[in-house]
Amino acid sequence: MLLVCTVGNADINLGVYNRDQLLFSSWLSTSRSRSADEYAILFDNVFRMNHQNPAAITGAVLASVVRPLNDILGQAIRQIAAVQPLMVGPGVKTGLNIKTDIPSQVGADIVANAVGAAALEKGALVILDFGVATTLTGINQAGELCGVLIAPGLETSLEALSTQAAELPFVALDQPGALFGKNTVESMTSGFIYGFAAMVDGLLDRIANLWNTETLTIIATGRLAPKVIPYCAGSRAIRHEPHLPLHGLKLIHQLNSRRRI
Repeated sequence: MLLVCTVGNADINLGVYNRDQLLFSSWLSTSRSRSADEYAILFDNVFRMNHQNPAAITGAVLASVVRPLNDILGQAIRQIAAVQPLMVGPGVKTGLNIKTDIPSQVGADIVANAVGAAALEKGALVILDFGVATTLTGINQAGELCGVLIAPGLETSLEALSTQAAELPFVALDQPGALFGKNTVESMTSGFIYGFAAMVDGLLDRIANLWNTETLTIIATGRLAPKVIPYCAGSRAIRHEPHLPLHGLKLIHQLNSRRRI
């Protein structure tokens, strides 16, 4: 079995594949204060909760944007599975042609998304990722990663506003109702959900104009994607792939491994 793991500033997404079948996917909160032993206990509990034995893991791959945790998580994985995880970064085969000024600065999460998306769709496409930041990654007609847009994340923006504005609480951002809210919670929910959806619509319009096309292939992922995608008003279909980065990590591991797990 293959352990795949994305490590973000707020969340860790842990999954296990048996060949091409995703057996489970779980979310943990990211904490820089946890020790390797604590992460090992958490990971072991996730395995047990999903009726899997971590000792059956024969390979592991991580895409991390929290560099201080790389060694800690690597040690935790070695404790529960006795395997050395592959860390996505410079020198690791991805099959991607990254056409940016400094390819090594492209985040491992963005790389994993791009590898997964390129395997699902051919030709030009846009990858939306709704996390701590909202990112739009462009894959051009030649299959090259041609650039990235980075905007504030939904919850990150909400936390910033609630922190700076004494009368505005941190709200749950449930399903919005009417466009104009009738109370503070409704108004904030409407503003954030419809506002982020409008931002996405507008950026997709600009990308379509840049690429001189009326049609865009769009794939969305990220824990917060289900909160925004239903309210995008554009005519373009958005394909939701919640496990996109995990799929990409599986493919990256296959490129760098002599045997299939």
